[in-house]
Amino acid sequence: MRYISNKLPLVALGLTLGAAALFRFWAAPLSAGVDVAQFWAFAQVFQLHGLDFYRYADGNASMFPFPGWAFVYPPVWLLILGLSRLAAPASSATGFMVDTSWRLAMKTPIILADLAIGGLIYWAVPGSKFRKLMFASLWLFHPTAWYESAVFGQFDAIAAALLLASLIMCERGRDRLAFLLAGLAAMTKQHTIIPIAFMVVISARHIPKRRLLSDCLIFLAAVVFLSVPFLLTGNFSSYARSVFLAAPAPDYQYPLMYAFSGSSALLTYLHNVFGWETKGFLQLNIPILVIALVAAVALSYAKSISRTQGILVGILLFIGLFYRVNYQYLVVYIPVAILVAAKTTYRSERALALALALVPAVWLWLFDISFWFNYFNPANPWVTPLLSRIGLARQGVPDYIYVTLASVIMALALTYVVFVFVRWHHKPLRPLS
Repeated sequence: MRYISNKLPLVALGLTLGAAALFRFWAAPLSAGVDVAQFWAFAQVFQLHGLDFYRYADGNASMFPFPGWAFVYPPVWLLILGLSRLAAPASSATGFMVDTSWRLAMKTPIILADLAIGGLIYWAVPGSKFRKLMFASLWLFHPTAWYESAVFGQFDAIAAALLLASLIMCERGRDRLAFLLAGLAAMTKQHTIIPIAFMVVISARHIPKRRLLSDCLIFLAAVVFLSVPFLLTGNFSSYARSVFLAAPAPDYQYPLMYAFSGSSALLTYLHNVFGWETKGFLQLNIPILVIALVAAVALSYAKSISRTQGILVGILLFIGLFYRVNYQYLVVYIPVAILVAAKTTYRSERALALALALVPAVWLWLFDISFWFNYFNPANPWVTPLLSRIGLARQGVPDYIYVTLASVIMALALTYVVFVFVRWHHKPLRPLS
């Protein structure tokens, strides 16, 4: 009996992971967002041109389903796309069709990273096995995680898994591996550099300076190791333009249903409804974000917040103050918010962290998810009635609802940042020599 009782938590975790995987792999071959089609073309260009890829990353070749849509990511996702293309060599995609084989091949690495996040949360949450499983389930059955990895097909879960693994390794004293994983996260999605900077600053209180310097060199080595092969072909300007200079100029956000920057969504709405010229205010987002990040980094060192809190602060400042936030960007902060909720001793912090983690799911009930099951051939209209029964095929939602949701996310994010420094921190620790 004792043997059986000891195995029950592992059985429960296995069943939970199995159910989460089933939901994801059910949707993966039946649906596809526009990125899935475009990613096929990028994989094709990579297969044709190899390490010279970034010279052709502007998306203007005839094979692209959506011409002019450039590849604006570091190499990790490109390498994964290359492997996915090898797994589905006969696949193809156009602006109207995406092969089922490509949908599954491209989404599988994302889904595996998605499931790995659940396992990492289970591993990192303190307390009983039941408590670990409860918090892991908040991610594994999170509608946003399911949508982004299994339906729409965005790869932010890969960056989130690497960032979360880096955080956990660092907190467990395995800082070498932590900074290597951090380098891989930054080379998957550029904006993860912001929370990584907070992890470095906070680690300065716990790691001797020489060791921290060597850790940072490991981080840089990962960045250089992944970048140099693509630069050897003379792609310096193309690579820099794609990876570092790809952010569009501040502008009104259309359509508003996809705008998750609270400030930009609100300014766009005021322009649409009242005709006010509010674009000039969008230009202020970047300097405000930079000032806020510098101040928060300094406070992170002075106030002795935890690495988990610091990483969440970095992500939330980006989400709350950047002028262009897509829905998939929220995927990176959700598991960190869940981990904060599991670790904190403050009830108010737990409540706010859980609100931050769960609120993004509201959007799925304000949008017609069945759209992505029918947009590309082969279409699957039989899914629409299933999703309609649970409210995931909603149409005709007014813009002010989307603006309100984006504003709520911004308000929650900035509220957390303020309170973590004025209330939810511990007495400063003396820096280690």
